Amino acid sequence: MKAILYADWMNFRLSIKSMLLAPVIFLVWAVIAEQPIFFFSMLVVMGYMFPSTAFSAEQSAGWDRLSLSLPILRHEVVASRFLLALAVNLTLFACSLVFATFYCLAHGQPQALMENYVSVLACEAVAVIMIGVEMAVAFKWGIQKAGYIMLAAFFLPLALVFAAVSLEIRIPLLAAAGRWLAGVDERRFVFLLLGCLAVALMVYLLCYRVSVRLYRKKEL
Repeated sequence: MKAILYADWMNFRLSIKSMLLAPVIFLVWAVIAEQPIFFFSMLVVMGYMFPSTAFSAEQSAGWDRLSLSLPILRHEVVASRFLLALAVNLTLFACSLVFATFYCLAHGQPQALMENYVSVLACEAVAVIMIGVEMAVAFKWGIQKAGYIMLAAFFLPLALVFAAVSLEIRIPLLAAAGRWLAGVDERRFVFLLLGCLAVALMVYLLCYRVSVRLYRKKEL
């Protein structure tokens, strides 16, 4: 298992410089615009980018075909990929919490600290689900098709909601959800997001199990 995880890390390390560019850009954007949410949204973007980068690096190195031919357990190959993804995600999550803390203290806004933590938790929950689902789809149909499916499944609905809000199109269900969230106090909202994060981790585990079944059926 350690050897497989090391091999995945070595493949991923070839692309790590290009991936690190995105958090830096989001950090500069957040500081210039004085909107820390821009940096937190990096979690969602990286949630989409990581599987694509990891699977592409594996294909360019030939590890995808080699791992199928070696006498190693299929579930260990999948577990290694999911553990590496989780490690990268948690590192970015910690960076977001640190940035939120320093930003609020540096701007003399300690009262906004909880609001920023809430934003980080929301982005983290979405990111965890995106990573798990995209990798499960990639094990089934390949990373290129997975990327298109994820764009349609996650970003298209968000784009439609944003367009509806911008054009002031009234959606009863969306309006009712907005009124309900507006009535929830900050502490209860934090617990709600922690619950969403717990659900996201369960979805991530489910995606791992599905990926193991799919990878066991995969032929060279």
